[in-house]
Amino acid sequence: MRVVFFIGSVGIVLSLISYIYYRQNFGFARTLPFALIYLALAFNTVISRLLGENTPALLLKLSAWMSGLWIAFIYYSSLLAILHLLLWCCSKLTPWQLPSVKLAAVGAIFIITFIGWGAYRAFHPVIRTEHIITDKLPAGQHTKIVLLSDIHLGRILERNYAEHLATRVNEQNPDLVLIAGDILDERITYVMQEDALKPFQNISAPLGIWAAYGNHDYLDRPSAWRQILAANNINVLQDESHYIGQLKLTGLNDYSRGGNSKMLTALGKDNASYYSILLDHQPRRIQPAAAAGYDLYLAGHTHTGQLFPNRLVTQRMYLLDYGRKEFGSLTAITSNGYGFWGLPVRTELAPEIVVIDLQGIQS
Repeated sequence: MRVVFFIGSVGIVLSLISYIYYRQNFGFARTLPFALIYLALAFNTVISRLLGENTPALLLKLSAWMSGLWIAFIYYSSLLAILHLLLWCCSKLTPWQLPSVKLAAVGAIFIITFIGWGAYRAFHPVIRTEHIITDKLPAGQHTKIVLLSDIHLGRILERNYAEHLATRVNEQNPDLVLIAGDILDERITYVMQEDALKPFQNISAPLGIWAAYGNHDYLDRPSAWRQILAANNINVLQDESHYIGQLKLTGLNDYSRGGNSKMLTALGKDNASYYSILLDHQPRRIQPAAAAGYDLYLAGHTHTGQLFPNRLVTQRMYLLDYGRKEFGSLTAITSNGYGFWGLPVRTELAPEIVVIDLQGIQS
């Protein structure tokens, strides 16, 4: 309910700002039909989150799509209103006459086009490749790891989306698949209705599929969710480790479930004897991981803000909001995710699959 209240409150404020702006600049925005349509779209952002699980699937998806696109529209419309206000203030200090209606029209057309491009981009992930060499593994040993994060299966991203993901993963011929949290978006029922996890059973990875929980994975019966994931070839590590030869995989509970590094440190006692990989959904414990002797830190969560220019925020929130960086002997990689949350739009960096080529050089 806190999420619904937050999204509803933000949606109402942004909708109001956008409505006042368009009403000020366009005559048609002062008509009753426009007001009624606008009001319906604005209230759908809240109603969409309150629809019961027994609501017809088509209605659930349609409502989710409308809500997501609407939030993107009012977000950028509010930014346009702020820009317009700044330009108006500047025009009062100079002889320049601000063409308000033209600015509003060009801005609205740009916003719609930009969102359309972002919606296309959200469903066209790219492949990012990273090469890592370590003296903790035998010379000539190559382990290909596919890193996924933030899949967000739910009302919009369902069976077809998961099938495409499984196909893309198999094309990489991975030895090991790691998922850095947020496989679930909202409710388990949405995933089960579509049997959206079944394509994961077709992923071929000799060393298995291993995951850590993200904050969304706790939203609906996390214990049952773990069992459902296991039945579909996905093994979850919750503050625990698993050993595969000289590889050690450790998965942490999400930072939202305590936010400390005690388990990270406790689970790292034997890190010197293995090539130790740590899965941590939110990239908030990179430095403690380096201090505890982990070799590879894998995270997601940030989406690089999802909507431009929100990466200006995530770059300040996290030590590494995206990409790769070395912290002493630790290599940290943060993915911006394969899916999206809430809005079927990505105008920041494109969604991705990260392929890690891990090569040993130990003599």
